[in-house]
Amino acid sequence: MKKNLATLFGALMALTLLASACGGGDDPSAADQAVIDAIAAQIGADGDAPAGLDLNCMASAMVDGLGGTQVMADSYGLTAETIAAGQEPDTVVLSVEDARTMGDASMDCGMGSFILAQLAGDGMAEDDASCLLDKLDQDAIRDMFAAEFMSEADADRIGEAAEDTMFSSIIAAIGSCDLDPTSLGL
Repeated sequence: MKKNLATLFGALMALTLLASACGGGDDPSAADQAVIDAIAAQIGADGDAPAGLDLNCMASAMVDGLGGTQVMADSYGLTAETIAAGQEPDTVVLSVEDARTMGDASMDCGMGSFILAQLAGDGMAEDDASCLLDKLDQDAIRDMFAAEFMSEADADRIGEAAEDTMFSSIIAAIGSCDLDPTSLGL
């Protein structure tokens, strides 16, 4: 159980590496769907995508967050073909606001369930894990993901602040959830 804090940060960092989100409510066009399928295949191809994450959801949000397929092609050279050939959409640099918008939607793609499964799989009671996740600063979680799409300077500034806030929210959650700090490795 001493690995729970490390597991939580590990789960958050694994999701940060995906740096993806879920968004949009409209059915995609055929051209959009081809790009969505290429991104989802790329995310799933390396086997690093955590179980329970909706890859189509994340890919759809990435397309939405990057301005749609036309903007992706015109501004970044990202098409279904270039993505299938290995060009990665997560190399695009967004404004802090746009990156945070993508990060906000990311929880709808199954990330909360993934974090819960990681904590419970490491021996934490499911109720305790659920309480901990509920008490974590959701903006900090978002910013950890969003930083992957920001400029290096913004990512450093936002990411460091998110880590500090996350640690503070974990400490606060220990009291609110009546958790034993040693069960989190503290």
